[in-house]
Amino acid sequence: MSLNVALILGYFGFLLAGFVLHSRPVAHPWLFLLRGFFPKWQFFHSLGQTPRLYFRQLTDDEWSAWRGFTPRAKRRLRRLFYNPQVNLALSEQNLVELLASDLASCEEDAAALRLVSYRMVERLVRLKLGLMSRWTAYQFRICLERPGAQVDFEKDTILLSPVLPATEGES
Repeated sequence: MSLNVALILGYFGFLLAGFVLHSRPVAHPWLFLLRGFFPKWQFFHSLGQTPRLYFRQLTDDEWSAWRGFTPRAKRRLRRLFYNPQVNLALSEQNLVELLASDLASCEEDAAALRLVSYRMVERLVRLKLGLMSRWTAYQFRICLERPGAQVDFEKDTILLSPVLPATEGES
């Protein structure tokens, strides 16, 4: 048996053991980096609220309106096999969903600011705002959207970030 076949069989054996044995979630920071190699089966659950990212920026002492980040693109036949822009947008939405999942397991609000997924979403918002006009500060929030309903920022917000400075060194 070759090494490649042994590794593939070991991988699928590990997945099968994970399905059969119910255990507690892996919480070690180094193992967090390996989550991308294992499938996430939560999309088989029933439809419900979806976490969405909203952000705004401060420009000339005036806050902009909250803008939603929704990675939706028009379907095109030519994008069936090669679609890097939509794949990137879907991975960014997956990051927002990961943060919402991590927030559900946080016991205190201050712990949320130390999450790896929180820092990654913070940088995602900074990247999205970097493409716009000049700004001095920004803020983002995660809201749970119900299908077909308008978002109520008061009721649906699960995370509201503090006001963050525009320069990365100050955050």
